Amino acid sequence: MYLTILYLLNLLSMLQPTEIPEADSLVIFSPTRTYHYQATFISPAGDTLSRERIAFKPSSQPWKYDKDQTAFEIRYNYTPEDSLTFLSYLNPQSKKKKKPQRYIWDESVTTGAKENEQQVWIHPIRNNQYNYTEVAPYPDVRLDSLEAGGEWNSTLLIMMGWGAFKGKVESHYQVVKQEHRQYGSLSLDSCWLVHAVGKHSKLADSYLDFYFHPEYGFVEMNYRFYDGTKISFVLEEVIEKEV
Repeated sequence: MYLTILYLLNLLSMLQPTEIPEADSLVIFSPTRTYHYQATFISPAGDTLSRERIAFKPSSQPWKYDKDQTAFEIRYNYTPEDSLTFLSYLNPQSKKKKKPQRYIWDESVTTGAKENEQQVWIHPIRNNQYNYTEVAPYPDVRLDSLEAGGEWNSTLLIMMGWGAFKGKVESHYQVVKQEHRQYGSLSLDSCWLVHAVGKHSKLADSYLDFYFHPEYGFVEMNYRFYDGTKISFVLEEVIEKEV
C-alpha cells in the first residue's frame, strides 16, 4: 500500500475528533450521484497520448484507511491501446531510466474525500498514467477563504512506494474569481477559479488550476507538471439516482 501522510497547516483542528457527515447531509459526495469526467493526457511535446471517460461514485461510507474520510470509487475506462502507448513512455515514478518502473493498470479504486463546514478535499485521480497528480497540489478548498483573493496552504509528505516522487510538497492556493461554466447540459453559476502551485523538495514546481462549485465540487481540474506534461479532468455530466 502506498504510504502518504497529509499534513495541513491547520493541524490543531485536525487533531480534534471528527465524524463522517450523515449521507443525507452530504451534497457534493451524495451517494445518489455519479460524476463523469473527460480525462486527457498530453505529453511535454504536445501530443495527446490518451483520452478516456472516468466515473466518480461516492458511497457515503467511511474510507477504510481513514475513518474521517468518506469513500468514493473511481472507475477508469482505459483501452489496450492506452497500455501499449505508455509502454514507450517513461513512468515518472522511475528512479532510473535504465530500469523504468512499469505502469500498473487499475480498472477501479476506492479512495477518500472530505466534505464538511470547513473544507472540501479529495485524493487526486492518480492511478494508471495519472500518477503525476501525486506531486501536484491536491484538490482542496477551505470554505472560510473561498472569496476572491483568498489563500491557504498545505504540506504533503510522499513516503515509500512512490519511487522518484518521494519527498515533500508545499502547496499554495489562491482564489482568482467566480465564473459561469457550462459542462454538458449542466449550467453552473458561481464556479470559483483557484490557482495552486506545489513546490516539490526534489522536483520542479507543478501546478493545478481548478474550478470548484459549492454543490458539484471539483468540476474541472487542469494540471501542468514539472516536466511539461499536462493532464485535465473536465466534468461531462452528473447522474442523479432517485432514492
